[in-house]
Amino acid sequence: MSDLPSHKQLLLPVLHAVESLGGTATPRDVVRKVAENLELTDKLKHYRGKVSGREIDLFGRRIRWVRQDGIRRGFLNAASYGVWELTAPGKNFIGNIKPGIVITIYETDRGTALWGLAETAGALIEKESINLVICSPEYPLVKSKEYGNRNGSDYLNWLTDLARDWKRILVDSGSLVLGLGPVWQRGEPTQSLYQERLILKLVDDLGYHLAQYFYFHNPGKVPSSEWVTIRRVRVRNVMEDVLWLSKTKNPKANNNNVLLPTTERIKKLIAKGGQQRGWQNRTPSGHSGTIGGFGRDNGGLIPTNLITATNSASNDFYHRECRRHGLPIHPARFAKAVPEFFVRFLTDENDVVYDPLSGSGIVPMVCEEQNRNWLSSERALAYISGSKFHVRHNYRNLAPHLCAI
Repeated sequence: MSDLPSHKQLLLPVLHAVESLGGTATPRDVVRKVAENLELTDKLKHYRGKVSGREIDLFGRRIRWVRQDGIRRGFLNAASYGVWELTAPGKNFIGNIKPGIVITIYETDRGTALWGLAETAGALIEKESINLVICSPEYPLVKSKEYGNRNGSDYLNWLTDLARDWKRILVDSGSLVLGLGPVWQRGEPTQSLYQERLILKLVDDLGYHLAQYFYFHNPGKVPSSEWVTIRRVRVRNVMEDVLWLSKTKNPKANNNNVLLPTTERIKKLIAKGGQQRGWQNRTPSGHSGTIGGFGRDNGGLIPTNLITATNSASNDFYHRECRRHGLPIHPARFAKAVPEFFVRFLTDENDVVYDPLSGSGIVPMVCEEQNRNWLSSERALAYISGSKFHVRHNYRNLAPHLCAI
């Protein structure tokens, strides 16, 4: 039971679930929606245990207790029987700020965190002022719902409209980096082609250039599909696409900034003066080495387009401070290794980086560490409050009450 999300971690997801279900929902639908949004394993979704000698669904029970907490705080309506309903304070808490409004929540010497929709915030940024736009958008909900969530085409149109404005604010040497997760089709063990359709729209319709495919490998990613864990007809998916697109054909980039440590084998080769044989060393693919090749120390090895890192921290400064202040922990945090790589690779010190869908504030944290200037925007006020703990002591809080939500 300790593996289940805590009450504090579940409050915001429960409110978001009720909101996404039209503002009112049955308990069963809320439980299902929260489990789906948090990508819980089937084991956790159906976690059962004994309470007072009776076996019950522990995850569903925890969600119902969270509802009581929401009622106590005034976020959910206590009068509704059999239906969970958001109150006006509940809607304000989840922070779905209205279009056209942008509020600065905190600043540092290098950056500004904005509370606002990505559409609104991006429209206010000066033309050709950003060197890198990088974000990990929410996954598309390809399952068509009667309450009108973004399905495949709506999602593509939404993200394409955002990317159109991002191109306007990028300098000519600027880049756009998108982290995109895989999505299963409804009711079948086949995957959506939304990534491919998005690339075609960005390149053909908006004039972006596909600079290179990258892949984020998270070996600790927990499987959440019935096709993998129940029916056993697919395997664990631990890869996510990371698309590097550019405004022009020749964006700023320097792989010297992301070199990997030289291996012991290469060090020994350098010490010997490099390869001692040339064409005789021809490989099965037809390539051959030159005499003296690998004989110079270039400061490191050129990396590949595969970024491997885990993303499972649960007790770092951000988590501890969010728990201490009663703030929700973002359930889908950007893996730090991804923006770390691209910020170093595609920008120089004092360049400007923008994360339009900032979530828990990983990109601002990386920029602070690497001496880049930054802007971020996020629609959920509670998540912006928690993001300060990624930026840490550098922020100037312009809304000090937020830590006491």
